[in-house]
Amino acid sequence: MNANRRPLLGAMEFSELPPWRRVFINRNLRMESIAAIGFDMDHTLAVYQTDCFNELCFDMARERLAKAKGYPAEIGEVAYDPAAAIRGLIVDKRLGNLLKVDTYNYVSRVRHGVRFLDREARRSAYKRGRILIGSRRYRVFDTLFDLPEGSLYAALVDLKDQRPDLSFPSYRTLYDDIRETVDTLHADGSLKARITADLDRFFVTDPDLGPTLQKLRNAGKRLFLLTNSEPDYTAAVMHHLLADGGPWEEIFDLVICSARKPGFFIAQGKGRSVGRDPCPHLANRSSNCFTGGDSFFLESKLGHYGDAILYFGDHTFGDILRSKKSVGWRTAMIVPEVGHEVESLWPRRGDLHRLAEVEDRLEELVLERDRIQNGTAGSGVGGDASGDAALVSRLQQEIAAALSRRAVLQKRLKVGFNPYWESLFKEGRSASRFGRQVQEFACIYTSCVSNFLAYPVTKFFARPAEILPHERWALP
Repeated sequence: MNANRRPLLGAMEFSELPPWRRVFINRNLRMESIAAIGFDMDHTLAVYQTDCFNELCFDMARERLAKAKGYPAEIGEVAYDPAAAIRGLIVDKRLGNLLKVDTYNYVSRVRHGVRFLDREARRSAYKRGRILIGSRRYRVFDTLFDLPEGSLYAALVDLKDQRPDLSFPSYRTLYDDIRETVDTLHADGSLKARITADLDRFFVTDPDLGPTLQKLRNAGKRLFLLTNSEPDYTAAVMHHLLADGGPWEEIFDLVICSARKPGFFIAQGKGRSVGRDPCPHLANRSSNCFTGGDSFFLESKLGHYGDAILYFGDHTFGDILRSKKSVGWRTAMIVPEVGHEVESLWPRRGDLHRLAEVEDRLEELVLERDRIQNGTAGSGVGGDASGDAALVSRLQQEIAAALSRRAVLQKRLKVGFNPYWESLFKEGRSASRFGRQVQEFACIYTSCVSNFLAYPVTKFFARPAEILPHERWALP
């Protein structure tokens, strides 16, 4: 069997469905009320072999920086690090840093080149703690396509610092050059040409994808594809993914390429038909394939509007936020990383429970110590200052033991996360900025589209009850 293939879900009982292939719910979603279901292509229907794709993009950008922008030949020596960047990181172009922030935009981790800043250096660089992300100084990695440039930026910042004899621009210009170069690789077709020449290497083969789409279609849902990719690239990739199901475009009631999201969700006018047989693997005999246009054109072609439409995408801003805010569609976010993290945590769920118990106990110990210390400021509690001091000493020992136990459990739980940035969704005990965006913008989220094959088409996705901080004390 191809190593890229996912295990089949079609014959699996729901009780056998592993947690990492489940759908997670932020807002109630009644599938019976959904009339049309749309999909982005890249990183949504078409799941890339991320290490292969990212390394190719890294290598091509590095080569073009040397040839087209005159960067020193020594940049050819820097190596791609697949763990250097994750989604949700923020580039500080002024200081040459990669930042991870929590849900309130407080800077919690700072990587300069290949070195992390310690707490004192971090606070010196970001004195207010919280940053204004809308500033031109910063750029956010919202999509998986951003990760190769994050790895390249970290490597070249390190080379610039280590080799002052080499001619490098400022940190800001360095990043802007990388960003422009990566954009050019996408726009001029050179990157896509390398990918289409070896599709099996760059895409995950998912035998459940076709049956999932057909199941939705058989249930009377109107399906559409909405992608920023051009018709020829879309046709090559979709044919590769759905080659066993007949002409791929006939699975969809509507196909829109070159959509230019997020601008697609404001008035742009009608789309343009791509004609008959415009490229290999796109016959368009049903005349249902277009380029451009806008969401209002799409809704008029489908005959369904607003919250009767569910849209699957991977981009927090271009797919999920804009479709929700601008036109009121329901949203399903594809987050491959959630599958990896849940799969990693599943064997360690006992440690998760133990960590929660240790943290609760630690809070009680600290509270008791502080109560006694505050009471002994002066004459002591009950006039026995020496007894209180002994009690505080014992509590300190218990606190130290609990802190040590917590550190051991936290270390165990980090094993399956990114070695530099840890969990994509958390930062300490808080959600990361990316984790909070998934929670706020996506009605539901999951690791891949085909996970829906295990669910009834009439499923009512009910969100779990939210536990507020003051309610935790009533739980067992």
